[in-house]
Amino acid sequence: MKKTIILIDEPLEGDHRVLKVINKYDSPIVIDCSKFEYNYSNFYDFIFRNIWTILYAGIYAPVFWIKFYQKYHLKPDKIIRGLKASLRANYYADKTTNMIKSTYNNSEIDAIYANDLNCALVGIKLARHFQAKFIYDAHEVEFYRNRKNSLFRVVFDMLLEQKVINVAEKVIVVNKPIKMLYMDIYNIPESKITIVDNNHFSPHMGYAISMFNENMHEIAIVYVGGGINGRKLESLGQDCSQTDVKVHGFFLLKTPDVAYEYNWILGSTNYLTELLELIKKKKSIMWCSTEDICLSYRLSLPNKFFQAMAVGIPVIAYKGTYLAEIVKENNLGYIYDDHNLGEITEQLKDSKKYYTLLESISLFQEKLFVEKMVL
Repeated sequence: MKKTIILIDEPLEGDHRVLKVINKYDSPIVIDCSKFEYNYSNFYDFIFRNIWTILYAGIYAPVFWIKFYQKYHLKPDKIIRGLKASLRANYYADKTTNMIKSTYNNSEIDAIYANDLNCALVGIKLARHFQAKFIYDAHEVEFYRNRKNSLFRVVFDMLLEQKVINVAEKVIVVNKPIKMLYMDIYNIPESKITIVDNNHFSPHMGYAISMFNENMHEIAIVYVGGGINGRKLESLGQDCSQTDVKVHGFFLLKTPDVAYEYNWILGSTNYLTELLELIKKKKSIMWCSTEDICLSYRLSLPNKFFQAMAVGIPVIAYKGTYLAEIVKENNLGYIYDDHNLGEITEQLKDSKKYYTLLESISLFQEKLFVEKMVL
């Protein structure tokens, strides 16, 4: 019987997107590409074999960055910073492909499903070897995410991703703005690219509004997630320390130092029951702010936004993001601008305003979970 190989490079715990894919296939072969280890004996030889891609990246980079600055006002940090990491990832892809081929060479493989760019670099080589169809799931703006984003590195990764997209039968992205971006820069026909959002949470329709009562006086700012870098948690800690508002953190992987520094109330990794109880007692709002440091954060819709909508509570989004546009358009919460958290918490004390937010969210829940609106 023919099998599907699913390539991952992050822990599966709590990764609803990947787990949902795995459950769609009948006994897939799941391979964690991050588990392979290599020496660098041929690394510089590998760089030499990629010299034309590096040179082309340098030639094309000024045109690319002028266009990006005009549209997004984002600048590269340094010239070649982080490029070695991208070269190393490409080097790993070669080595990992050989390891997988030697292990599964006698297997009948009809499809390769790669999650994110590093896995896709392995996936396109495996697809050619097994003559299998290739599906590429870009979990974010893969060439411009939270990392060192130099002039060379961003363009180098974009050129690598172009090779991936040329091989892919299907390209999957997470929302409309990223779909439009990818269609534009990679010239992808619309029939080849599709949106699978991160709305992987079971809805509790009308829950928060049904639990609301005017005697609620305490406010809870909630953070749920595995990621802790680039989420403006330090800003949240500093700003909240100037108010009487408590932060409730449900950290799925590692608890950041800021949570201990500011005595946040820590919940368990199985957060849902505790979160639902919290909503009964306090005016709760989900922290969804990210640093304005990369295009992926600018255009993304974080998991915690969908988590907030699933339980029916408002969110705090960061200025200038796609999420901020959605929040403003649908009255789903507040926009944080680095200076106004005190103003936001003061407004949350107004029960009438908070209830109006819950009403708007209840309407939005219907669009998102029943009508299956694509964002």
